[in-house]
Amino acid sequence: MKFSIGCDHAGPAYKKAITEHLESKGYEVVNRGTDTEDSVDYPDYAHAVATDVEAGTVELGILICGSANGVSMTANKHAGVRAGLAWTSEIAELAKSHNNANVISIPARFVSQEEAIAIVDAFVNTEFEGGRHQRRVGKIACAMLAFIMASFGTYAQIDKEVNVENYSTMIDSAGLYDHLKVIASDKFEGRETGTRGCERAADYLVDQYKKMGFKPYNGHNYKQKVPLVNSQLNDGTITVGKENYQLLKDFLVYPGISILDLKSEMVFAGYGVVEEGRNDYENIDAKNKVVVVLSGDLKDSDWAQNTSLKREVAVENGASAFVVLMESSDYNTFKGRMKFYMQRKSTSLDIVREGEGSDAPTFIFDESKVDVWFDGVKKYKNTSDVRKVSKKKNRNIAFNLSSSWNHSIKKDVERFISHNILAYLPGSDPLLKKELLVVTSHYDHIGIVDGKINNGADDDGSGTVAVLEIAQSFMEAHKTGSGPRRSILFMNVVGEEKGLLGSEWYSENPVFPLEYTVANLNIDMIGRVDEAHEGNDNYIYLIGSDKLSTELHTISEKANTRHVGLELDYTFNEPDDPNRFYYRSDHYNFAKHNIPVIFYFSGVHEDYHAPGDDFEKIMYNKTAKVARLVFHTAWDLVNRDKKIVVDVENDFKD
Repeated sequence: MKFSIGCDHAGPAYKKAITEHLESKGYEVVNRGTDTEDSVDYPDYAHAVATDVEAGTVELGILICGSANGVSMTANKHAGVRAGLAWTSEIAELAKSHNNANVISIPARFVSQEEAIAIVDAFVNTEFEGGRHQRRVGKIACAMLAFIMASFGTYAQIDKEVNVENYSTMIDSAGLYDHLKVIASDKFEGRETGTRGCERAADYLVDQYKKMGFKPYNGHNYKQKVPLVNSQLNDGTITVGKENYQLLKDFLVYPGISILDLKSEMVFAGYGVVEEGRNDYENIDAKNKVVVVLSGDLKDSDWAQNTSLKREVAVENGASAFVVLMESSDYNTFKGRMKFYMQRKSTSLDIVREGEGSDAPTFIFDESKVDVWFDGVKKYKNTSDVRKVSKKKNRNIAFNLSSSWNHSIKKDVERFISHNILAYLPGSDPLLKKELLVVTSHYDHIGIVDGKINNGADDDGSGTVAVLEIAQSFMEAHKTGSGPRRSILFMNVVGEEKGLLGSEWYSENPVFPLEYTVANLNIDMIGRVDEAHEGNDNYIYLIGSDKLSTELHTISEKANTRHVGLELDYTFNEPDDPNRFYYRSDHYNFAKHNIPVIFYFSGVHEDYHAPGDDFEKIMYNKTAKVARLVFHTAWDLVNRDKKIVVDVENDFKD
């Protein structure tokens, strides 16, 4: 059994004694403070314990203050919490047997520590009798408050705290489970973008939003069309001079290639570096030619490892294609990684991308196989000569190549439409309703691989069902007259696993103007724990919360402290994070448009992108707790008087 215990300044000694007593019996105890006799506000600690109980992360709660009245009243503001005040062990027994209390409140100024421990023992060891008491417990609710809320619909004038908690506690493990056992079932075949399983998931989401009471965002439907194209390389040859090369056997190419046939002259740009005091292109004309460069650099720098940077420079100099020559050992390693990506189906947005040289194809060769390219060059017979001389003289060598280039690549292409799912809740404030909060998850996954269904319960079934539950809570608030002042768009996007495609399409083709979008809260993988938090499910990684708006970060922290009590881990919130998680989920397509974001993430685990990511392994209480954090953060964002301000220059760069 697991307990949550908290107190104000009257109870630290009692809390310590009770905790030691329970732990001696083998129970686990979560300490919610306070731990000193410095004056504090008892509601802060009572809310923390009550939140643990209502979230199901603990079985029972224990609260201590001077009279126990204040903590008991506070705890009972939480739906699903029944806090009993006990001055004797007999009263504690009755609180449990007749009232099914799940929190016991102890008055430290009126009982001894020994009596307090006896009260706890009676509370723990007594069973609820049920029967007629079950009927009575079922009637414990404030019908009058519900009537007032329905009649007057004012969250601020009645009791802001009660109202918010009532709606947030509608997000529970049972609802999450019921949705996820459907979405992450074999019937949906792993929800790969463009498959029938993915479309079945889309239809399920639409049905749920309809049942909640959401109306079509555009008056007609709940789906935003996303034009996509599947392509797959199936053959390819390159001829340089008299030498012929075969796709995969002799060279590699990035699958996104769009220029399938090209004849061109060639230039050799050495290492292909352009920086202050150095320009490897100064003695050659690369315009409309195939640019060939060596991997690495004369010195250990970003250029040595960054092929993309070299490619961008080649395109800026007018290259029609870009070729990297790798040393044999590096090429063989790279080929081992690239082979899978070259042979699989590739999905992209069905659009013409302009600028930034995105159409220039990129090829990779083993440099030991291209000596013929240097025929006619007087000083150098091959790349080995170039590397040696460059290193010896500490300068780059570039020149024209006399050989000509001719490539022909064959691809299978299939165009299709997939969908983002949109549930729009209009705001209640005539002046603020044009402003919009977007709450996202991606509902696609990786589908069937090697005959095995990858159900993606955590990635991102957990985020998707969390969005459903959060949407349900806001809709209930709306129905009872306490709907958000600003509008909210709950959006389940497609194509995340293919490169954030659905969110990219929305950000470039927004249904609601981006200039009125106040923030994006993105939920992706919140149902498991990673290796760094083994044995601890009370955490969540937050990424991006402080990167554009200090207000957003403060709101998030406040929501957690007041309502949820998770450990907020910012490990991946640094620009030099080698995992680059900031760029790997759908919030990024909002952040690049200068819209503040928070990415909620539990980290990767042994079943990431594997058949074992099933709904039975999800930690539903944890998932509910994270979803409540999103809810409370969203509640603040949509009900505050002023839109949060973008006041930080984002230190994440492409």
